[in-house]
Amino acid sequence: MSRFFICNSPTVESRYRKFIAAVRGHYTYDGDMATEQGEAQHPEEVLDEFHDWLITVFEPVFLDVAPDIPPCFDPVKLARGEARALLSEYLFPEQHRCRLEVENDRPIPIYMRDEESEFSAPLNDIDPAFAQELGQYVRFFYPSSVEVSFRNPEHALSYEPTRVLIELDSGPTSCFFKTFAVGDYLGLDKELRAHLRVLKPPLAPDARVVRLHGVVVVDGGDVAGILLTYVNHRNENDGLLFEDHLLHTPIPLRQRWARQIQETVEQLHNAGLVWGDAKAENIMIDKNNDAWLVDFGGGYTKGWVDEDKADTKEGDLQGVAKIVAHLLNEPYESHSGSDMTESDEECLSSNHLPAPDTR
Repeated sequence: MSRFFICNSPTVESRYRKFIAAVRGHYTYDGDMATEQGEAQHPEEVLDEFHDWLITVFEPVFLDVAPDIPPCFDPVKLARGEARALLSEYLFPEQHRCRLEVENDRPIPIYMRDEESEFSAPLNDIDPAFAQELGQYVRFFYPSSVEVSFRNPEHALSYEPTRVLIELDSGPTSCFFKTFAVGDYLGLDKELRAHLRVLKPPLAPDARVVRLHGVVVVDGGDVAGILLTYVNHRNENDGLLFEDHLLHTPIPLRQRWARQIQETVEQLHNAGLVWGDAKAENIMIDKNNDAWLVDFGGGYTKGWVDEDKADTKEGDLQGVAKIVAHLLNEPYESHSGSDMTESDEECLSSNHLPAPDTR
């Protein structure tokens, strides 16, 4: 998109400028950033409206160029086990270029048939010597050897893959596939080095921390993503503690999570490791109601850890104290009978859950 092709339409250009302002987060809530009724809008609402409008404009092009559903994306074939979706199908899709133009104040979708796509594959390089060291602890996989797995086969058409299957010595293993933006080789390197420290002894093997299981690479050695412990999360969304609905979570269960978080951080510190970005968003709860630490990319988040304590044990303890406060200070209302899970009932019936140390 470019203003050059739409400048002869004040209506379309105004819509475009409003969209760009939302992307940049520069919201002034004046008439230009409001609805026709003069009401201020949230940036996400503006983005959603623009995308819906743009998709409608380009629907004729999509209908023209879209292929039939390939077997690897067909929800019916996936559900029947007649097809396997491979990571390579997602990473390097066929690309088409389009452009928005305007004629008589009417948006015109243009399909640029003869121009090649400028799509950049989500790849980053890493230092060869470091890759060799990493290879002593984890395996490297080509995208064609990584199978994508979905809770719901219909998601194959609309969701980016995060849960994948790889073959390890122990057999087929579910992993979380994490990608990095093109050019974020520093973020990739930092996280890989943090995971390498976790893989080395003496961290207890039963410590509930997400570990690195593999690296996905393409010919030439560029990294497409990393394969981490898959946490079969508690709720149907993403299982993050901060987004878990605590209102109906029993206090003993919250105490269980608080104690587990404290114990796991202590295991890290005893092994000479630092969690880094300690916050509730970096805790996942699995279906067994166990708390897992995720994200060893380092750094800090304002409100959880002070900047001068970033990537230190002191910062970890500060973040953990706030996580515990978040767990125990949120209001609680008793479950309705239909809300109670078996895991919750087991925790409630337990009489050996002391209040966690919040020092």
